[in-house]
Parts: sequence; structure tokens; C-alpha cells
Amino acid sequence: MKPINLTVSGLHSFREKQTVDFEALCSGGVFGIFGPTGSGKSSILDAITLALYGKVERAANNTQGILNHGENELKVSFTFELENANHKKRYTVERSFKRTDELRVKSASSRLIEIEDETYVLADKTNDVNQQVQELLGLTIDDFTRAVVLPQGKFAEFLSLKGTERRQMLQRLFNLEQYGDQLSKKIRYQVQQLKTDLDKITAEQTGLGEASTEKVTEAEQLVSDSIVLLEKREKEASDLQERYDQQASLWKAQQEKALIEEKLVHASKQEEEIRQKQDVLTKAQQAERLFPYLETFEQAEKQQKLYEDKVEKLKAQIVQKSEEYKRSNSLYEQARLQKNEQQPKLVVQKEQLQQASDLQKQIKEGQQEIKEGEVSLQQKQQALQAKNDELMEADKRYQQGLTLQKELKEALTKVEIQPDYRQAVQQAFYRYQVWNNDKKNLDEGQKTYKEKAEQLKHLHTQKQTHQERYQQTVEQSKGLFSDIQGLYHTVCEREKEFQQLFQQADRLMSDLKRRKEKEWSRRLAHQLAEQLTQGEPCPVCGSEHHPNPVLHQQEDDITTESADQFEDQVNQLREQRFSYSSLKMQLEQLAKPLVEKIPELAEFMNEAGEVPALGEMDTDAFGHYAKKIEVEIKSLEQDYLQVSEKQQAILGQMQKVQQSLEKIELELAHYQKEQAELEGKVNQQKQALQAGKEAFQQDYPSFVFEEMEKINKRLTEREKEEQTIKARIEKSSVFFENQQKKIERLKEEKYAGEKEFTELKAMLSHKQSLVHSQIERLRTLTDQEDIEQALQKTVLLLAELETNEQQAYQHWQTVQKAYQTLQMDEKAASESLETAHMQYKKAAEKWEEAIGNSLFSEGKEVQQALLSHDEMKLLDETVQAYWDNIKQMKSSIEQLNIQLNHQSIEEQQFEETQQLLHDIKAAVKEAVQLKGAAEQTLKSVKERHERFLVLEQDREEKQALFEQYQKLQTVFKGNAFVEYIAEEQLMSVSRDASERLGILTRQRYAIEVDSQGGFIMRDDANGGVKRPVSTLSGGETFLTSLALALSLSAQIQLRGEYPLQFFFLDEGFGTLDGELLDTVVTALEKLQSNNLSIGVISHVQELRARLPKRLIVEPSEPSGKGTSVRVETL
Repeated sequence: MKPINLTVSGLHSFREKQTVDFEALCSGGVFGIFGPTGSGKSSILDAITLALYGKVERAANNTQGILNHGENELKVSFTFELENANHKKRYTVERSFKRTDELRVKSASSRLIEIEDETYVLADKTNDVNQQVQELLGLTIDDFTRAVVLPQGKFAEFLSLKGTERRQMLQRLFNLEQYGDQLSKKIRYQVQQLKTDLDKITAEQTGLGEASTEKVTEAEQLVSDSIVLLEKREKEASDLQERYDQQASLWKAQQEKALIEEKLVHASKQEEEIRQKQDVLTKAQQAERLFPYLETFEQAEKQQKLYEDKVEKLKAQIVQKSEEYKRSNSLYEQARLQKNEQQPKLVVQKEQLQQASDLQKQIKEGQQEIKEGEVSLQQKQQALQAKNDELMEADKRYQQGLTLQKELKEALTKVEIQPDYRQAVQQAFYRYQVWNNDKKNLDEGQKTYKEKAEQLKHLHTQKQTHQERYQQTVEQSKGLFSDIQGLYHTVCEREKEFQQLFQQADRLMSDLKRRKEKEWSRRLAHQLAEQLTQGEPCPVCGSEHHPNPVLHQQEDDITTESADQFEDQVNQLREQRFSYSSLKMQLEQLAKPLVEKIPELAEFMNEAGEVPALGEMDTDAFGHYAKKIEVEIKSLEQDYLQVSEKQQAILGQMQKVQQSLEKIELELAHYQKEQAELEGKVNQQKQALQAGKEAFQQDYPSFVFEEMEKINKRLTEREKEEQTIKARIEKSSVFFENQQKKIERLKEEKYAGEKEFTELKAMLSHKQSLVHSQIERLRTLTDQEDIEQALQKTVLLLAELETNEQQAYQHWQTVQKAYQTLQMDEKAASESLETAHMQYKKAAEKWEEAIGNSLFSEGKEVQQALLSHDEMKLLDETVQAYWDNIKQMKSSIEQLNIQLNHQSIEEQQFEETQQLLHDIKAAVKEAVQLKGAAEQTLKSVKERHERFLVLEQDREEKQALFEQYQKLQTVFKGNAFVEYIAEEQLMSVSRDASERLGILTRQRYAIEVDSQGGFIMRDDANGGVKRPVSTLSGGETFLTSLALALSLSAQIQLRGEYPLQFFFLDEGFGTLDGELLDTVVTALEKLQSNNLSIGVISHVQELRARLPKRLIVEPSEPSGKGTSVRVETL
């Protein structure tokens, strides 16, 4: 980070806009900011922190009292660069504040701008700018004022920071968040994510159910059996479909013929009505041909009568309009003669009255201005008197102020504090505060120790409670395991009985098969016996005599039906054969996690006992036993659901208790470690407190240690009183300046008022003379009392003459045009009448000729016979459709007779075939469903089997990764890793700082890091004796802090990538003697070769003489001018 320029106005003693060119100052490595005490040197650092963070560290509530008392607005702008090996970026932060009362200000605007070829506004709200700046730099304002810009009172703060605060600061300065909080958060997230994944995998594996290789084989066999059954049912359906199609075709043709014959009979009844419609259509067609002649004749007759009436009407109108024309011509001549006679006199009269009216207005305006001027003259005379009184009062207050300022300066000499005494009290009080803070840290440590002890006690109690709860879940698990094992043995026994039952089924099926073959032989013999004829040879034995033919027995048919029913029953029962193995696998899956959780349960596992052999059964006994098995399977499945729910509840409770125990164990270990660390830390703090108090009494024997609060309070009160008096004196200087300006202003205003009074008085005299001459001239123009009324009357008479003439002329022209138009219309109407008469005669001849050759005798009959095109089209289509329909029905009957070929079928016979087809299709559908269900079961079992293998592999990989992350979580717990890295960084900083401190102190002192991560001094001049940093004197503290700050600044990488290229120091040089000051400046000058610029703020003249580049700060002046800055170069 490199500063470019700073612009400030309205901050502390700065009033006018001032710009600091850091780019020029930083080019020499080390530069100084010099000026007298109170000139505003430290305000430059305040402006930088205000621009970046919106705060001033030394101000109350960070912003109170920062605005110059003579200004209402504060503006600050800071431009800086961030540069790394890859690129360079430049940013500008702009802020402005406005006054709300005497002390407080509020933010008016904030902007963060990135400057490239064009400018980009990155943020324009206060909170957004604060956040963006902190993200860019990676430093809080506390870090910035401890390691980059060190204002007064902040220089040695980092030296005395304690463990947690120093670790957090180093974590931000060296970008260690990625190894601390962020890395722990990532590990914690991965552990939780992996745990969730493992739980999901376990849950999914449990939910897969039966997924073994044996279940896959059984499902494949079930698919094979269902395919054979489907092929058989499809063959039966195909044969029956062929027979049904033949009968359906015959039945359809037979039904269609009967329906068409019925329609043909109904259509014959409509023939007379159709013939009548044919006659109406014929007349309508003829009337349509005659109607144009009739329409032309009637139109010509109407046109002739219309023009006859029009000609008569126009002739009457022409006579009337001729009289009106003569009257309008006479009126126009009269109006024109009257205008020519009266208009010239009226025009002259109008001009004279207009002049008189204008002159009258000017007189009135002049009289009003004279009246207003007299009032204004009186007001200005009163204002002059008031201004004179105000001037005398201002002069009196100025003299009183001089007296009061003199009294304040005398009071100031009584309360001023000697700088040596102030510095001694401040240094002693600072030591006292450090000791007091250490005392508070000790008290807090002891309090924390007691709290940790209580927490440990509570954790031990929690651990015992959870162990008891875990033992309870173990006992519940043993009871549940016993229930699962009992149910598993029951399933195994039923499975063995099921296998025996199928052996019985095979035996019964073999017996029924033999009986069916015997029944088939009997049926064949019966058919042969029915075909035997006495005297004809037997097809089996060849005998022509048949004394004892075979007879058919009804009970054999019953036996065959029973065999088919038994086969269906066995097939249905076969579908249940997987239920037992499925239940066994599910029960094994239930028991497995219990044995994994409680290994001792494995000792109680045993095999199911043998079951007694089933006796021989007939088909009825087999059927009863099959129904019993179906009921038992449902009961066993219900028992499985109950123990499954119980197992999930117990395992969930056990896992929850076990996780709680593991968490408590980790917390116990953590708290025990912290307890031991706290105990050692408290003992060290006690020893350090005693040593600090003894060192204070040696260094400051004139102060009582216990009374430092009172001593510092008295000093603060005197300083406050001193500042109050100084502020009043400064305020009075501003008052004198303002009062003097006010007196000068009042004198100028009095002179200007007197001048205006004289000028106004002369102007009024001139205006009165002018008005008098205008009144005399008005009398010569007219003797009318109301000039405006006379003028308006004259104007109205002129307008009336003009209007009368125009109206008479326009009326004459209008009547003339109307008369001419009527004459033209009458001529045109006469010609149209002649044409209409000829057209009427021609149309009458054509109409008589057309009606003479038709079915009609007059026009009325033609009009009655007329129909619309849609009506005629509808009639034509109706008639034609009727005859086409008759023809079509007769043709269809002939086609159906050919199709039937003298065959017929009864309705009952067709319905029986239809029902048989429906039944066999239902059987095929059922077989398809059985096949689909078997295939779906096979697919499901295969998918679950494959998914189980994939999940198991994934679970093993994630379990191994989960254990690794748990180990990492233990290693990174409590920020141990980041503390280790921070400690290494701190060791590196301390080594570099020791080298710098050795140069500054001629190898007398060195800095080390103790076991608690705090700084400790090694006094090499006294044999390497180690002592706390709190025992250093003011000058020694300054040198140590300077060496540490320079080393820290040299190693800071903002956000881990931008090197820190500048460093500001605002105190401490006044505590050094001449020789040591020379050593420090020489060491700082050697830093010019490094990529680091150092700004030193001081009023020490010896230091000013040594630095080639200087920023000179000129203090504000009593006249009101604010602090100003200028760059000075040797």
C-alpha cells in the first residue's frame, strides 16, 4: 500500500482545502512532517484514518469535535495504490460530514472509486465503503493504527497486547484467516457433510430390503414360469378370436340388412311430399327468370313520377327566390351609403380620444410613483437613524470584549501546566494503567478458572448421566435382539414346512396327472363306442359284434376339473415362496446393526430347530393348509414391521446418546487442557503484577502508586480548564475580528443610506413637475369627463357601420347564388323527366312480352312464387337427396344378400362366443400382468442388488475419509494451528526487530517472545538479564516500539499479496537525547534502499535539519485562516 495524495478541509484546525502530495514526499524514503505544537500535524494522520475508516481514533465517539468551529462541512479525500508482482491498482476514498450541533457531525457522502483508464464507483454508502476498504486492506482501524499509521498514544500499544488480541491482529495482518477460522470451518463442514452422507447411505441400504444374489436367481425363475403361462393363454385366445371374427362379420351384415329394409319402408311414405316440393321448385325457378323484367318496369314507373313532382316544386321555389333577391340588393345599397357618409368623422374623433386616454394613464402612474416615493423617503430616514444606533452599540461591545480577553489571559497564566510535570504524570499514569489492566486480566483469569472448574464438574455429571442412558439402550437392544431372533426362528420353521408342503404338492400333482390320463382314455373309448354300428368292424379290435360298449362316467369329469383347480392353487401358492426368504433377509438386516453396536449379542445367536414332518394330505387338506400359510405370512410381516420400527427407534436413541458422549469427552479434554493453561497463566500474572508495582515505585518515587487515579484526574481537570480558557481566548479573537468587520460594514451601510436618501428626494421633485405639465396638455385635447367611455362608444359606432355593410353584402351574395342554383336544378330536372318517360315506355313493352310466355298472369303471382337462393338450393338438395337415398338403400340390400350367401346366425350363439372371447382375453391380460410383475420384481431386485454394491463401496470410501477429517478436526481444535503459525510469524518479526533494536541501542537490548506469546526484553549489557517490557523507560519504550513497528511493517502483506510501502510515526522523538536521536535518524535513513517510506511527525528541530524532504505545517491564524501545508526539499 502506497499513499498518493491527501486532500482535507474543515478538519480540526484545517479550514481551507489543503492537499498533501505523498507521491513526492515518499520518493526519498524518509520524510518529516514538522510544525509547532498545535499546528495540525497529527490531524494529517486523523484525515487518513477518517478517509479510510470514517473514524478519528483520538476523538470522542470517533467523530465528536473533529469539525472546525468556523465551518459547517468537513471534506477529506485519500488516494492510494495497491501493488503486487502482477498488477497495480489505484483507489480514492472520498467522505464529507456536516455539522449537527456544536460537537457532533453526520456523514453526508461516502465514495470508494477505482481509478483505471476510466473511474469506477465501487461503493457509495457509508457502510459499504467501510466494508470494501477493510476487505481491500485486510486491516481493522485498530490494526491500522497499531502497525501502519501510529498516532499519538498508540505507538507502544502492540508491544503490550495480550495473547488473544495479538493473535487476532496477527491473523489479520499476515492473512492467517485461511489457516484459522476459515480452515476450521471448512473441516467442520466436511465432517458434517460426510456424516450426513454416511447416514444417507446407511438409510438407503436399509431401505433397499432384499438385494442378495439368491433373490435375483429366484426372481429370474419366476419370470420364466410366467412367460410359459402367457404363451399358453395367447394361443387359446388366438384360436377363439378367429372363430369370433367370422361370427361377428355374419352378425353385422345380418343386422345392417334388417336396418336398411326398415329405412326403405319409411322413405316410401315420403314420396308424395317430395313431388309437391318439386312443383314449388319449378315455379320458383321460372319466377326468378321473370323478376328482372318486373323489377325494371316498376322502377321506371317510380322514376317518372319522381321527376314530375321535382320539376313542379323547383318552379315554385324560383318565383319565391326572385322576390328575395330584389329585397337583399336594396338593403346592401343603403348600408354602403351610410358607411361612406359617417366613417371619416368618427376616425378623427377616435384618434383624439386615444391620445387623451394615454396621457391620463401617465398622469395616474406619475401620481402613484410620487406617493410611493414619499413613503420610501420616510422609511429611509428611519433606517438611517437605526443604522447609526446599531453602529454605536457594536463599538461599545468591541470595547467590552477587549476588557474580557485581558482578564482571560491573566487567568491562563495561573492554570498553565509545566510540560515536564505533565509528561511525568502521563508516563506514570500510563504505567499505572498497564498495571491496572494486568490486574483486571488476572481477575478475569481467576474468574474464568472458577467458571471452567464449574463447567468441568457439570460435564462429569453429564457424562455419567449419558453413560447410564447408553446402558439402558443396550438393555433395550438385547431385548429387541431376542424378539428378532425368535421371529427369525419362526420364519425359518415356516419356510421348512413350506418346502415340505411343496413336496406334498408334487406327490398330489403326480397322482392327479395319472387320474387325468386315465380320464382321457375313458373319454376316447366312449367316443369310439358311440361311433360303433352293429355289423361294422370295430376300429380297435376289428369285431363286427359289440355286446358291451364303454359308457361315460360323470365323476371322471369332476376329477378333471379338480385337477385344474388344484394346479391353479399350487401356482398361486408358488408365488408366496419368496416371502419367507425375504423376511429372513430383512430380519438379518435388522439384527446386523445391533450386533455391530453390541458385539456380545453374537454369542446369543443360534440356528432354528428342526420341524416335524408333515403327514400325507389330500387336495382338500392341502387347500386348507395353503390358506393357513397365507394368513401366517401376513401375520409375520406385521410382526416384522413392529420390530423394525422398534429397532430404528432404539438405534436412533443409541446413536444420539453415543454422539453426546463423544462430544462430552472432547469438551472434557479441551476444558482440562484450558484449566491447566489458565492455572500457569494466573501464577505468571501474579508475579508480573508484583514486579510491575515495585518497578513503578523505583522509577517514580515522587508519586504514590495508589493515588495515581486522583493525580491524573487533577491533571486532567487543570488541562480541561486550560483548554477551556484557550478556547474562550481563541473564540474571543474570532469575535473581535467579526465585530471589527461588523463596525466597518455598518459605516459603509450608513454612508450608502444617506446617499440613497438625497437621490430619492431629488427624483420626487422632478416627478411632480412632469405630472403638472401633463395635466395642462390633457385639458387641450378633450373636455370629456369619462374619456374611456367616449373612446369605447366611438369604436363601437365604427365597428357597427362596418358590420352592417358586410352583413348586407353577404346576404345579397347568398340569395343571388341560391337563385342561380334553383334555375340550374329546374333545367336538369326537366331533362331527367324526359329521359325517365322514355325508359318507362320501353320497360312496359318488355314486361308484357315476358309474362305472356309464362305460367303467370300478373306481377303479383310472380312475386308470390319467388324463393331465395338458399330456399331453392335447400329444396333441390332435399329432392335430390331423397331419390339418391332410395337408390343407395336398394343397392346396399343387394350387396348384403351377396355377403350373407343364404347364411344366418342366432343372437344367443353369437353372445356365447363373445363371452368366451372376453374370458380368454381377461386370462391373457392376467398372464401379462403376472409376467410384468415378475419382470418388474426381477428388475427391482437387480437394481437394488447393484445399488447396494455401489453404496457399499461409496460407504467404505466415505467412512475412511470421515475418520481422516475427524483426526484433522482434533488437530485444528481451539485455533491451535493458527496460533502456531502466528507464533512463528511473531518469532520472525522479533528476530528482525532485535537486529534493528541492537543498531538503535548499540547492541544493549534485544526482543524475545516468551512462552505465553508476549514480548520480553533481553538486557545484553547486563549479562542477558530478561525483564518485562513494562520496566522500560519512555525513551527505551520508544526505541523498542520503533524497532518492532518497522519490522512488522516490513513483513505485512495486505490481504496476503500487497506489500506495505509506507509507515507513519507520530511521537517519541522528544524522549531521546541528542546522541540517541542521531542514531535513530541514521538508522531510518538507511531504510531508503528498502521498498518502504517512513513519515516522521515531530517538532524537534534537530530532526528537521537531518531530513531532506519535509512537509511544513503552518498553524492557523487569529484572523481566521486555517492550517496550511507546503512541501520543502533541501
